[in-house]
Amino acid sequence: MPNYNWRDSVNLDWLERYPPWVRGFAEWRMQQPALQWAAPVLPIPSQPAVPVQVRPRLFVSHRQADQNLALRIAWLADQEGFEFWLDVLDPNLGQLQALIGAGALSNSQTSAAIASVIEMGLINSTHVLAVITQNTMGSAWVPYEYGRVKTGLGVTTPQAACWIHNVPASPIPEYLYLGEVATTKQDLQ
Repeated sequence: MPNYNWRDSVNLDWLERYPPWVRGFAEWRMQQPALQWAAPVLPIPSQPAVPVQVRPRLFVSHRQADQNLALRIAWLADQEGFEFWLDVLDPNLGQLQALIGAGALSNSQTSAAIASVIEMGLINSTHVLAVITQNTMGSAWVPYEYGRVKTGLGVTTPQAACWIHNVPASPIPEYLYLGEVATTKQDLQ
């Protein structure tokens, strides 16, 4: 997998954020009629024009209320040699959220675009870590994100993990045990 660095596109319009060699680019471009895309569809090269160093990428899944814990995980991931994707650091999601109700796109178009940005982060990640706290109960995104990266990796995998933070063991969903379960900083590392 070429190592797409989403930080390289922070100054681009959100519709132009993905280079053609990024996994999922074709599907992203297929949304152009719904998202009022004006750019022409380009052929998809099989490799990036410039070779890049491939580092594993961690997708940090969390509830908004746990943003500070997710930022801590991202920092630890960087210290351990991982790239990371974290929604609160992606300015394109903020731009999209600002469009809700602004009339440029319908609410359903904006929601689809937001979900697509998250999906692009997921399919271009090699690992997922779900931040599990008392706030996680009722989340639709955390189980989806954890399962999306885990899909196709086998029944259990070290590429999926969760960090249990101040939660008793009993309410932890069973599916989280299909990956690594961390409760301390040492477990995370």
